[in-house]
Amino acid sequence: MNLYEETYKIVKQIPRGRVSTYGEVAKALGDIIASRAVGKILNENPYEEVPCYRVIYSNGDIGGYAGGIEKKAELLRQDGIEIVNGKIDLKKYLFNDFETDYPLKKLREEQQRLKEKLSMEDDFSVETIAGMDVAYGKKAYGAYVEFDAESMKIVKRKVVSMEIKFPYVPTYLAYRELPVLQELIKGEKPSIIMIDGNGLLHPRLFGIACHFGVLHDIATIGIAKKLLYGKEKDDYIFIEGKKVGKRLGKIYVSPGNKISVESAWKIAKKFMKYAIPEPVRQAHILANEARTRDEK
Repeated sequence: MNLYEETYKIVKQIPRGRVSTYGEVAKALGDIIASRAVGKILNENPYEEVPCYRVIYSNGDIGGYAGGIEKKAELLRQDGIEIVNGKIDLKKYLFNDFETDYPLKKLREEQQRLKEKLSMEDDFSVETIAGMDVAYGKKAYGAYVEFDAESMKIVKRKVVSMEIKFPYVPTYLAYRELPVLQELIKGEKPSIIMIDGNGLLHPRLFGIACHFGVLHDIATIGIAKKLLYGKEKDDYIFIEGKKVGKRLGKIYVSPGNKISVESAWKIAKKFMKYAIPEPVRQAHILANEARTRDEK
C-alpha cells in the first residue's frame, strides 16, 4: 500500500474555506496513531492540487508548512479563513466529512486474518540462519545476510533498494518494510530468519516477524532493541498474561512463526557476539553501508 497516495486522496477533499487536522486525516486513514506520519507525508507533498496547507493542529494552531508558516497563513486567509492570535476556530471551519475506505483499518483486518495461521510450535531445521534489516535515506535499503548454523560463518549477502511508500507509523512496521523484505527473500531458503523488529511482542500479537513468517511459511524470530509494549517479569515479557518474548542482554527476543519463545531465545543467544545477534547486526551494517554508498 502507498500510504502517501492514500493521504493525498483524503486531503484533496478539504474544500476551500474549510480546514481539517492531522488527527482527523489520520482517522480518515483508519487510525489516529498515524497523526505524526500525516505531518511527514504532507511535508513531502509533490502535488499542487493537494491543499496540504488546509491541515492544521487539533488545538487550532496553523502548524508547519514546507513553504513557511507565513505562506501557510496567507493561503488560508485567501481561502477566507480567519486567523485570530495564530489560531483558527475549528468549531466554525473544521471539515472531517471524508469519503474513505479506511486503509489502515483494512491492514489491521488483514493481519487479524493472517494471525489465524500463526504457529508458536517448534517446526524448523537449523542449517542456515539469515538476518534481515532495512535502513532509510532517500530510499529504503534492505540487507540479507545468511549464516551457516554450524560454522556460524557468513555464506551469503544481498542488498536491495526501493522507493519508500509507507512512512513510519507505530504498530504498522510490517507494511513499511515488507516490500523490501519480500524482494530480499526471492530465491532464498534459509532455515530460520531473524528480523529487526518484533514478533509476538506487539500490541496485536502480530509484529513484522510474525507477518513475514506466515506469508512465507518459515520460522522467524523478532529482535527488538527497545521494549515498546508488554510487561517484563523475570526476563520474560507478557502481554495480557501471555508469554510473548524474553530479554537477552539489552534486546528483546520474540517468536515470529514456527518457533517457541524458548527456542527463539536460545538461537538468538547462540549468535550473540556483541549486543545484537550477528545475523541482524551484519544485515544492519550492510544496509547502512548500501545507503551511505548510494547517497553520498
